[in-house]
Amino acid sequence: MTVATNAARWPTPLLAGATLGVWAPSCPGPVLFPRRFERGLAALRARGHRVVVGASCRAAQGAGTLPPQALAEELHTLLEETDGVIAAVGGWTMTPVLSHLDFGHIARAGKPVIGYSDLTSLVNLIPRRSGLVAFHGPMVISEWGEAEGPWELTAAEFGHVLDDEHDWTRRELGAAHEWSDENLFWDREDVRRRRGNSGEQPPRTLNAGEAAGPLWGGSLIVLGLLLGTDLWPEPAPGSLVFLEADGMPVDELWARLEQFRLAGVFDRAAGVIMSKIGNPQASPSGYTGYDEVLRGCLPPGLPAAAGFDLGHADPMHTLPVGGQARLTCPDDAPPLLHLHRAPRTPLSAPAGKQHAGPAV
Repeated sequence: MTVATNAARWPTPLLAGATLGVWAPSCPGPVLFPRRFERGLAALRARGHRVVVGASCRAAQGAGTLPPQALAEELHTLLEETDGVIAAVGGWTMTPVLSHLDFGHIARAGKPVIGYSDLTSLVNLIPRRSGLVAFHGPMVISEWGEAEGPWELTAAEFGHVLDDEHDWTRRELGAAHEWSDENLFWDREDVRRRRGNSGEQPPRTLNAGEAAGPLWGGSLIVLGLLLGTDLWPEPAPGSLVFLEADGMPVDELWARLEQFRLAGVFDRAAGVIMSKIGNPQASPSGYTGYDEVLRGCLPPGLPAAAGFDLGHADPMHTLPVGGQARLTCPDDAPPLLHLHRAPRTPLSAPAGKQHAGPAV
């Protein structure tokens, strides 16, 4: 078993009544889907949060929301004046923002940053350049804005990983009994919760073994955008690599995994975890062997598992990117993923703050 010890430090947890800044660097989703956005804000308020909506959530300029430099400055301000920042939604315009970010500023703030999909690049760069754990977790529109409220496992795992009341040093991720990859057009069809796919794609071992190390990963597509650039957040040797894909045909998955193999990602990994594949599609020949494709791209004997609740299908776990975890892949039982963190010292509630925007 390969073990890496260079995990990032955890940020300040979210205390009861914590203020969350809402940031939209990737898509003008709050403008395009205002009903779902407001529903997501209401769900966060219902769990006791005050929410401060950044100017990016009220903007739709060009291909995105605000200019990249303005978006970077907004993140810096939100981290100064709130208790953590959560992305409104994913999209495609996070990459131009990255070179404008001050990762020293992010490190000094020491606050959680939460998102996935297009935010995958940021939540991997923060541990690499700020030495701080960031969170691959639910966003305002896509998860908190779900009809009838967020899925129970999504909300519970968010709280267990981020809230101050849950003081654990070792936590096992449970498997969802029901999940869904149904697509309902936001603000038009999403008047009900998405229908479930019970029993499909359960957690399963692909290569038996055990591994531990800092978590690294997320969207295959988004991480691939940074390969070969100065912004590539190269995984530390001995990382646990987790990957997620949605609506990706099996032949495209092969191509993207091969890109990572050729870049040495899997040679540096201690183990690999694949999400459930939302909306799976056969190759043109009809082939559907997602597990076989993944196994074929990995070094022989590298512990590997698939079918975890990560990313675009609901519900989803919140993963501490840069934080320590352990993957156990038995031959004759479902795989297990445990999160680890050091014991915390007691924290006092922060004093009153001046907030970056209107609380809603």
